Amino acid sequence: MAWDCVERRAASLFRQLGFLVCDHPLPFIVFPLLFTTAMGVGLLHLNPLSDAVYLFTPIGAQSKMERMSIHEKWPLTDNNYIPGRAVTQSREIQVTALARNDSNILDTKFANAVYQLDKYIQTRVRVLHNGHYYSYKNLCLQYKNGGCPSNKHVHILSDLYNHGFNITYPYFRFGSEGGYIGSSLGGVTVMKGENETDILASAKAWFMIYHLKFHPEEMSYISGEWELELGRMLKDYPEDPYISITYFHSQTLADELKRNADTLVPRFVISFTLLVVFSTLCSLCFIDGSFSIDWVLSKPILSILGVVNAGIAILTGIGCLSLIGMPYNDIVGVMPFLVVAVGTDNMFLMVAAVRRTSRTHTVHERMGECMADAAVSILITSSTDVLSFGVGTITTIPAVQIFCVYTGVAIFFAFLYQITFFAACLALAMKHEAAGRNSMFFVESVPAEKKKSLSTFQRIFNMGSVPDHSSSNDVKQPLTSRFFGEWYAPVLMNPFVRGIAMVWFVIYLLGASYGCSRIKEGLEPVNLLVEDSYAIPHYRLLEKYFWKYGQQVQIVINNAPDLRNHTSRDRVHAMVLDFATSKHAIGMESVQFWLFEMERYYQKELQVQIIDSSFYGLLQHLLASKTNNPLAEDIYWGPMPDDENGTMVQSFRFIVGMKDLVTTMDQTDATMSFRDVAARWPEFNVTTFMPIWMFTDQYIIIIPNTVQNIIIALLVMIVIAVLFIPQPMCSLWVALACASIDFGVIGYMTLWGVNLDAISMITIIMSIGFSVDYSAHIAYGYVVSTRDTATGRVQEALSALGWPLFQGAMSTIIAVSVLADIPAYMIVTFFKTVVLSISLGLLHGLVFLPVLLSIFVRGCCIIPSSPHNHHSAQKVEKQMKIAAITSSPLHLQTVAPIRASSPISFPHRFEYTDDSPTVHNRSKSSMKSEHLD
Repeated sequence: MAWDCVERRAASLFRQLGFLVCDHPLPFIVFPLLFTTAMGVGLLHLNPLSDAVYLFTPIGAQSKMERMSIHEKWPLTDNNYIPGRAVTQSREIQVTALARNDSNILDTKFANAVYQLDKYIQTRVRVLHNGHYYSYKNLCLQYKNGGCPSNKHVHILSDLYNHGFNITYPYFRFGSEGGYIGSSLGGVTVMKGENETDILASAKAWFMIYHLKFHPEEMSYISGEWELELGRMLKDYPEDPYISITYFHSQTLADELKRNADTLVPRFVISFTLLVVFSTLCSLCFIDGSFSIDWVLSKPILSILGVVNAGIAILTGIGCLSLIGMPYNDIVGVMPFLVVAVGTDNMFLMVAAVRRTSRTHTVHERMGECMADAAVSILITSSTDVLSFGVGTITTIPAVQIFCVYTGVAIFFAFLYQITFFAACLALAMKHEAAGRNSMFFVESVPAEKKKSLSTFQRIFNMGSVPDHSSSNDVKQPLTSRFFGEWYAPVLMNPFVRGIAMVWFVIYLLGASYGCSRIKEGLEPVNLLVEDSYAIPHYRLLEKYFWKYGQQVQIVINNAPDLRNHTSRDRVHAMVLDFATSKHAIGMESVQFWLFEMERYYQKELQVQIIDSSFYGLLQHLLASKTNNPLAEDIYWGPMPDDENGTMVQSFRFIVGMKDLVTTMDQTDATMSFRDVAARWPEFNVTTFMPIWMFTDQYIIIIPNTVQNIIIALLVMIVIAVLFIPQPMCSLWVALACASIDFGVIGYMTLWGVNLDAISMITIIMSIGFSVDYSAHIAYGYVVSTRDTATGRVQEALSALGWPLFQGAMSTIIAVSVLADIPAYMIVTFFKTVVLSISLGLLHGLVFLPVLLSIFVRGCCIIPSSPHNHHSAQKVEKQMKIAAITSSPLHLQTVAPIRASSPISFPHRFEYTDDSPTVHNRSKSSMKSEHLD
């Protein structure tokens, strides 16, 4: 079967494109530059999206439906605000006051310090807008025009405590009034009172909320300015000898994401510069037998243009997507580091491909051969990368979707510009080379034979070689190829070394398994912050003092039963008990429920029984018994089906105190626990919600999404391998190697302190494409080798592939190395996972995979070298095109980095004798006859 049909047709098309670009290079340079300029206008129309909750919460998450259920029934306005009932954090400011020296914050001097802080926030923080000053009292959300909440409970409880009153915990009642204080006090210790009730003994911290108006738009803007002004004033707040302060507001996460992005711009300039230097150094060639630079073969300016080619592809991708309205978020800021590395690798591939063509041929012929060789490899490289990120777009996390779209489009343009803009630049460079011109100064170079008569400046900057017209195939072999073929491969194939390698492979898998067993899911909000952020101490204090005990969850009964029925009320009681006694609930003492208040009011205070038929009338009487009763905001009324003029409770909610929410695992477990209880009461259509649910939904889906993406991406990579590789059975080895690399990335990133979250998911998706790059070439180079022994096959494959694999890995690591010391979890996570995927891919390509192939691959995956199959083996060998080698033993010029399952050609063959290997170059006529085949 002609398994090479796709590759053969693609090579023919790219050869024709090479001829066209060589004959007419100018349009292929001008049009990409004009198109980039046009698309660059899109940078002026970026559609930034900074809502961290939206970006990192799955689309269609259950928490969004649960929150909407509350919004629909009890929409938050500036006149119905009740602390503890709000489900949105828009224009919300959180402030904590922690007693210094582990003291009791309820003591008088500490309570006075908290009072002064609260007074300072409410009266001293002001913003000027349109000639009017706005303070907290002008902007705060209220309930029934009752004034700002003002954290009055803080001062009342402190006064009662210091006057010797027993304060029950977590629900405090004083006469007919009461309230839940479990979420306001942190670091609480209790003592036992009468009837085994918990009495507040001491506390370490207060938690205070200042919620501002967020509608209409102008008022939201003023509130936002007040938030920022509060942050500035608290930063400069005089140091208090009794309390330390932390704070957080609704713009914190967005501001911190922007700070992350702002740190990337100067780092990208450094990364770009390093790649320019690296590619320039790799482009230098040396005169045979000397250390003098060959300025005809060296291509420093072309290498710089190769990096620039990646840069304009990035500009085009971002601008194009912005013009069509694609949202942009700050995490996309790490995309250029990846794309510029990919573009640089592709540049190496094309330069190496043209160098392995004979210098005695015309530029027209050399460009056709180069494009037929390298462009197909770049096509497969780009296809694997683009499709990997295409798979990433099917995830349900918007931040991942947006990043994958931007990166995939940028890589597509990098490929497009590679075969147009850079190919045209390469054609012009080859014409200068054919004319014997200096590649740096574009003047005629001086042949090396005349160097004795040259000045020092001429010897350093203007010497060049001339083609050897006595040879039909003027191609040279580099020292790096000989190192991998003659030194490294024989050592690796030593039985003892192979045994050690297999032991280390088992250790590698065990280490990865251990890491996978300790995976920590989810992107915590604190990880969106820069390490020196003012909000990090706030999160740490919440973890230590407030998330252990006292947070509240709202439980909504969307389909309320007819509460005139005593049996229905008993069912409601049973349901509340079920929630209150669940794993992460505090207990019945933490429940805030209007039905309990109603029963206490009538049965204990008025000492009358509730009449079933009059239930709703009695309820309305309770709500009207005191002005602005907040219990009314827990009930949703609707028409009574048996009485057109009557109303009944259609839906209602109650609050339960929670405990043990410190870690992401605890938070996820609490979410699932309360949802499981809700599912046990289907007749009530129960939903549960607290703001942290928005993030726990990400924790819940992150592993299934990652597994789904890995499986789909691996299948796509296998399809590409089958399409472009003449032996489809080899796709099995590609899949196994890719799976091993991805398994290692996930396991070892956990041991390196990286969570499995939206950021690491991006690079895991990316690592699938990269793992193909490293595994496919070695595997296919091995199976198409004409050697009879496993050792010989490994030597031939590593001789051709070892240095290109290493060079490709180095360029990517250099591109992201500048991110290593940025004090931001998101960026460091990207750096760590990229380095892991590249390093493990290289380790597999140069160590594990050659050893495994030499031990296990026999028979069906190896192309026989018998006379009957000799012609087929030659065709397969022709299709396995890699970066070939074009220099003398001292000639360390650019060799193509291997980045995808590209077709690979071996421009020479090895014949081994008992003494040493001998290299036989294939003639050009032989190569041409293969193309005719």
